[in-house]
Amino acid sequence: MVDAIVSFAIEKLDDFLSRQVNTRVGVTDGVRWLKDELAYLQSSVRDAEARQELDHRIRQWINNIKEVANDAVIILERFSALEEDHAATKQGGMDRRLLSLICLCKKEASLYDIGKEIESLKRRVVEIKNRREEYGIANMLATLRGQQRKMSVLLRTTAIENQVDVVGFEDDFRALLAELMGEDSSLKIIAIHGMGGLGKTTLANKLYHSSELGHFKIRAKVCVSQEYNIGDVLRRIIRSFMGHDLDLWKMDEVDLLQHLRKLLDGGSYLVLIDDIWDLEAWEMIKKAFPDKKNGSRIIITTRNKNVAQRVDDRCLVHELRFLREDESWQLFCKRVEPAQNLEKLGKDMVGKCQGLPLAIVVLSGLLLHKKNYDDWSKVRDHIWRQLKGNSVEIQEILSLSYNDLSFQTRQCFLYLARFPEDQTFRVHKLKQIWIAEEFISEADEGDGIVMEDVAEDNLNELINRNMIQIVTLLWDGQVRECRVHDLVHDLAVQKAKEEKFLAIFDSSKQQPSSLLQGQPRHTINNGIGKYLESLGPSPDDLKLRSLALIYGTRRVELEEVKLVCMRFKYIKVLDMLSVSSRWIPEEIGDLVLLKFLGLMHGISEPLVIPPTIGKLKRLQTLCGSLSYEYKFPREICDLKELRHLNFLNFSQRLARGSLKIGNQQVKLQTLDIWYEDWIQVNTVNLTNLRTLVITDASIKGGAYNLDSISNLKSLQKFFLEFHTTPIPTIKPLSSCKRLKSIMFTGRINDPSELRFLPDSVMVLSLYGSEFTEDPMFILGSLPNLTGLDLDDVYVGQKMVCSPNSFQCLRLFELRNLPNLEEWQVEDGALPSLKGFELEYCDKLKIIPEQVKCVPPIPAIYYN
Repeated sequence: MVDAIVSFAIEKLDDFLSRQVNTRVGVTDGVRWLKDELAYLQSSVRDAEARQELDHRIRQWINNIKEVANDAVIILERFSALEEDHAATKQGGMDRRLLSLICLCKKEASLYDIGKEIESLKRRVVEIKNRREEYGIANMLATLRGQQRKMSVLLRTTAIENQVDVVGFEDDFRALLAELMGEDSSLKIIAIHGMGGLGKTTLANKLYHSSELGHFKIRAKVCVSQEYNIGDVLRRIIRSFMGHDLDLWKMDEVDLLQHLRKLLDGGSYLVLIDDIWDLEAWEMIKKAFPDKKNGSRIIITTRNKNVAQRVDDRCLVHELRFLREDESWQLFCKRVEPAQNLEKLGKDMVGKCQGLPLAIVVLSGLLLHKKNYDDWSKVRDHIWRQLKGNSVEIQEILSLSYNDLSFQTRQCFLYLARFPEDQTFRVHKLKQIWIAEEFISEADEGDGIVMEDVAEDNLNELINRNMIQIVTLLWDGQVRECRVHDLVHDLAVQKAKEEKFLAIFDSSKQQPSSLLQGQPRHTINNGIGKYLESLGPSPDDLKLRSLALIYGTRRVELEEVKLVCMRFKYIKVLDMLSVSSRWIPEEIGDLVLLKFLGLMHGISEPLVIPPTIGKLKRLQTLCGSLSYEYKFPREICDLKELRHLNFLNFSQRLARGSLKIGNQQVKLQTLDIWYEDWIQVNTVNLTNLRTLVITDASIKGGAYNLDSISNLKSLQKFFLEFHTTPIPTIKPLSSCKRLKSIMFTGRINDPSELRFLPDSVMVLSLYGSEFTEDPMFILGSLPNLTGLDLDDVYVGQKMVCSPNSFQCLRLFELRNLPNLEEWQVEDGALPSLKGFELEYCDKLKIIPEQVKCVPPIPAIYYN
């Protein structure tokens, strides 16, 4: 991670030099010196970073390098902001020229300060180089490399034998055993995936040793693990098959593969390959296991869902779940028999493990020989610290997943530490903040891929590695909400603290005043007033990059927000969505580097956004809280970098007639707007708009139309709510070939309008359409429709799903059809339906057989 931070700093320094900025010679020379010295240090950093956990001196040394690199970037960003401010005042009349002169004076004064700061950085770099020799970093690293290799070998050779006695997998066991015993003669592969500590190896071993699989006379098991040598893995497989050792060390990989294939000529085999981390390892191993149509079977375990899914086209992918509450307690009680007065305490602690078997087993070992209430209370009060202190394994298991992440994904993971424990979070907001934090940059864009797509890839990577849990899905399969397991959340907090990545302030807890020092991101869980007091006259004010106000700070005063704006002038993320205030101070416009602004909500009246917001030239995301109203100034048009104007769904949150979109706001991707504001928008330039929410308002003497939507070639989601008038023709939507999700709320005069929906539509929600003709024939012909939500859409008595209609539909909800008496579903219709719900259709006499036995829509889905 530090390697990437240093690389980023070198890139910024080089960019500064290549632009030939008209600045002081001393400043330019200092920047060049810093770039060269950081490049020299970088080679040492790469080796040291991988071993920082093994010695605190190494960690301190690389933290010093990281701080210098970050500070260098901050200095250059401040200079860049000064340049932009000065350039904006050069043109114009006398007032402008006077303002330009004032800005020039300010710039010269700031350049003097920047020069002094660069000199200070140079002195710090010299100290870092001296400490490398003083600490003996090079010799220390050589010693630790040898120790780490020995530890890796030990972990690989013992991992597969580690047994965690897990309950709750009986159904998993029977289902997978049936697959292994199936009569299909083709080679069958079963891939079990899940978070570290869930019991994948335990389940796989239980299958491997089952007496019902005794007909496999040729069998082997091997653990691959994170750090592997493919030759070593093949040797261990051969030894496992043969039961004795040969002179295998003289064979290369080709010879080993040939030897292994010969061993398997004797008949059907059973192989357990445990803990595969990447596809490259599997691609090498699978060459040894040809499909000879003799009923052979392979079991694979992995933490990575993506690996499991790509093992083989015919592979059965099985995700291991967390234990339920009753199963967790049953597992705990297999080792500990708590007295009655300890049972409540025990259940509290087991609940903290949140269904993770390894944590429960470690906890039971902690409490096995503790018999009194006081001892159990001490463990409860410090449960995570106690778990860590008594099990190297649980730390290794959780940290391995973190260490295997790329630099970019690791930053995205660490940011999860800012959310309170057990909190669910909306992923669209999280991705927008990742971008604003510059974990993802415009350099990642290209070939039709934008930063939001890269953020989505990082989210999916964390989900696939089982480091994030999905809470709700949208009907189109996209993730809506997530959460993090408590132990993984604690890991994120711990690593964020070690990496000096983020600090969490809570005035209800006793925390050292040094907690916030040097941290580029602050999260305030409680008490913004006390937070500001605790900082004092801190020199780190200009280094703060991100500030979030979370739970416990429900109400903030104008002066507090004003002080935040005055003190932290160079923050890029300001998230105040969880708090309320009567005003937004004009000083908000002084945050010239701001990229994400989450607005607090008003208390009684609409919250008025001041005109100074027009000064936030780098702002990418502006979003507001649910169910509150905001009034925009005209200056909103000046925000050319704006990508997301997002006010979360559509109800009266924008004051009517207050939102104006400028012709130069071509980067907009998300827009929530009233119809009367929408008709003023020139859509020709909105080529990047992906999500559009329009709410109707009365227009005196005007005709409603959606014609301008035909220009939105990138549109993927469209939500329209009309109450005062019927929805106009939707024919313009036929030009939107990437449209996937649509929601119409309001009357539609003719169901034939639905023929204009593009074939790309996957999810359709219709509320209050009040069709007089059956819409099912047209809806059933949409080739990619997977989700359909119909509420009060039809006033007729009979509805027919024609033969072979709705071929892809998986989720279907039908509500409020008070006149419906007959519903026919013809042969071949609805063949893919997995979830169905019917409500308030009281006159419907017979429910068609095709939907009668379909289970309800799973609670995880949200429409």
